[in-house]
Amino acid sequence: MIRSARADLTVYRWSERSLLGRGDVGPVTTSLEREALLRWNNRIEHLVWAAQDDAADTAPGFVYLRYGHEAALLRKVPARDRHGRSGSTLTHVLTGPADSMDLNLALAACRSDWDDWLPPQARQAALLDDRAPRGPDSELLPRVPLDRVRGLLLHQNHLLDDLDSAVLDVPEGLLTRLAETLMEHPGAPLTVVGSPVPGEVVVHALAELLGQVVLGDWTFATREESDAVHELPQFVFVRSDATAGLQGSRRRVDAHAPDGPGGPLHAYAALLVRLRSRRGRQALGRMRPPHPLASAEQVLTWLDQHSMAPGLLSDLTSLLEAAPHGDLTATEAAYLHSRAALPRVRLELGRLKDGHLAHLLDAWSARTPELDHYRLVREEIRLTALQRAFDTASQGARSELEDVLRTAPPGPDLVRAVLEERMDRAAQRGVAFDVVPLLACAARTGLARTDLDDLTEVLVGRFEITDLIREIDRISRTEPDRARALLERCAEHGSGRRGRRDAHEMLRRTEFLADAVDRMAPQNPALAIRLYRLLLRWTTGSRLGRRAVHTVLAAAGPRPSPALLWALLEACRRGPARRAVVDTVVGQYFRVQLPDPADPRGPNTHEAWD
Repeated sequence: MIRSARADLTVYRWSERSLLGRGDVGPVTTSLEREALLRWNNRIEHLVWAAQDDAADTAPGFVYLRYGHEAALLRKVPARDRHGRSGSTLTHVLTGPADSMDLNLALAACRSDWDDWLPPQARQAALLDDRAPRGPDSELLPRVPLDRVRGLLLHQNHLLDDLDSAVLDVPEGLLTRLAETLMEHPGAPLTVVGSPVPGEVVVHALAELLGQVVLGDWTFATREESDAVHELPQFVFVRSDATAGLQGSRRRVDAHAPDGPGGPLHAYAALLVRLRSRRGRQALGRMRPPHPLASAEQVLTWLDQHSMAPGLLSDLTSLLEAAPHGDLTATEAAYLHSRAALPRVRLELGRLKDGHLAHLLDAWSARTPELDHYRLVREEIRLTALQRAFDTASQGARSELEDVLRTAPPGPDLVRAVLEERMDRAAQRGVAFDVVPLLACAARTGLARTDLDDLTEVLVGRFEITDLIREIDRISRTEPDRARALLERCAEHGSGRRGRRDAHEMLRRTEFLADAVDRMAPQNPALAIRLYRLLLRWTTGSRLGRRAVHTVLAAAGPRPSPALLWALLEACRRGPARRAVVDTVVGQYFRVQLPDPADPRGPNTHEAWD
């Protein structure tokens, strides 16, 4: 049985004798063993004090830390000591595996009432009322099941959604300056002075904007008296510049300072902030680099890759999704209308999965003045969808794109261009090309029957006769009507003498397509004779001499189909050629009616003539 991850819990507050044996603010109850308690205390004891503006201030502060595979989350509440004096603190410390105590859980915990999920003896109300034990004689606290906490905070209470809404309160100028600083100095410690919104909201906004873009551990302290101490999280929030320290390693952004001109990344930061506000997190997610970037130079290269035009930073899919709804800025619309956008459009469409491409194709199938403005983009979307549908059809399957294409069928010129391009590519590589599944796919997408017939006739001229015979035989096994139509087109198109010579070996292997004709004309002698007429005209010509007749009869095997013999008799009105056919008919008749006495099978007229 796999057990879910659990976090250890430790409570810090003033005590005459803490678990460390001292009379100060220290651990008073915990679920940790002593060795682990000492290890964690060395890491966090300088961070357990709560900040407080005045005696009536009880707003909590939060700290999130990571140490390799471990993480800690602190909630610090200003409190009175047991003598009623203000200025003390009550701090809960969760410690556990970093992969379970991730940034999302830490941010959501900052918006929750911890008494909703802490064990009863560790809740704030019980501790402040002195109803919970403290000191060396207190019992071990139970560990906290993180999956239950995660389910409550993220899925039941939807606290990340609450943070999403709160992000709207972060001033755009402040968020832009913070983003600029992070991109200029990825991973560097950053102090935010005088933030008008809670620290966890700012961190959430920055994480959504750059969390997967720039390097950093994304640890934070939402409310500190000062940033002058060492070993602080990456992001520290202090009340005023007077409380900020002088550590040279920390960058500092004052929320109340006027927006300056900024550096080379300032304009990009502003565009990113507006993109997140306008298009949402999905747009940023599609622009994400393969790994977090570690320098301003790498960030600038990444930004240049997504800069489509001056003043336009976006992922192209967002523009393609917004265009059908008329939701483009003037800059975005001008770019999408330009031919310069087409190479990037092709590249972006090639990355989309079939479902996403089908959704996009459906949206762009509407005939509206807005989309007619982007005719070239619409054609690229339709071309990509047809190519993708053909790819799936060539593998013997059907794509969901076919149903969407049917609502606005591709024209015959487009289908022909795609097929011919594929045929040329296959010829260059020297590989076989199976066009029939693609024709069937084109038919399913709504290509008109007359257009399909015309296209088939054009393509027949591109194939060797041996390939066409092989295709007719193969298709007849699953789609006899389509095989019959292909044979008719081949006969109408005809073939040269060289092609006929090449066809003889393939016809011999299939006994002059005997089984294929049976499948195309089941229990229908008249139709079978007609098909053999077409096959003879295509592979031997309209006038048959004795040599051609002997070639056909040799290919047809020891027991030629009666329908083939009838077609041969019609094609040979007189002379040695006709006599050769008559001799075969007579010989076959006597083999059926007067079999070899040694043959126990006896006569089998059904096999010969049915």
